[in-house]
Amino acid sequence: MSYNIKVNEEDLLKRIKTNQAQSKLKSDSITYIYFKNISSPVKFNGKYQSSITKAVLTKTPNGKVVKEYSMVGVFDEYDKHWKFIDSSILTDEEIKVHFSTLSEKMISSIKPMIQYQFDEGNLLKKCNDYRNIELESISPFTFDKQRILVYETEKKDITNDNYYLMDIIRYKENPCLTKSVLKDFKKEKSKSKIGDELDMEIIVFDSNTYYFTTKFKNDKRIFFDKLTVVGKLNP
Repeated sequence: MSYNIKVNEEDLLKRIKTNQAQSKLKSDSITYIYFKNISSPVKFNGKYQSSITKAVLTKTPNGKVVKEYSMVGVFDEYDKHWKFIDSSILTDEEIKVHFSTLSEKMISSIKPMIQYQFDEGNLLKKCNDYRNIELESISPFTFDKQRILVYETEKKDITNDNYYLMDIIRYKENPCLTKSVLKDFKKEKSKSKIGDELDMEIIVFDSNTYYFTTKFKNDKRIFFDKLTVVGKLNP
């Protein structure tokens, strides 16, 4: 994904190849890539522009790492395609040169790369603590803030005036893995139905944040997201 910007293509290509080579030497491998925080397009300088956050989960010899950074999309009306700028591979000078063509809203949406290194040694203990807690997140489907109440065998997901109520099946051999079965919900329009199942696996954590993957039954797609603990619940 690229955009017509003033960069030294030879130097940029060398940097990319060097990063790839270093990753191979360190045995780093990308486990999952996820896009979130997609903004509504705005028109500026005759072109539509939008921003998204790219989250990359990487497995390294020292543990799992998550990197999050901004990407900006520009719609080319001639080609009828969106072209995206990956800010993580550009120097500060290249960013300044290119981002001068963007709207203030897009410029303010560009955030520095955030990197999380995780303590996997305590992962199983942290997974066992995933009960009787209240969490918050941004729904990867509706982009609304959601409140999640997790009990020993039940989970309630509340978004605005809607909610989903699920039974939780825990796996004794792997406390990081749970299955949720939908038993009740309230939403005007929904593709969900009673009995729907999804698997959730906690893969890493950082302080009070759980990073996890979810997979719906009979769906090949895997979703990567995070939940932040905001309080304890009485069992």
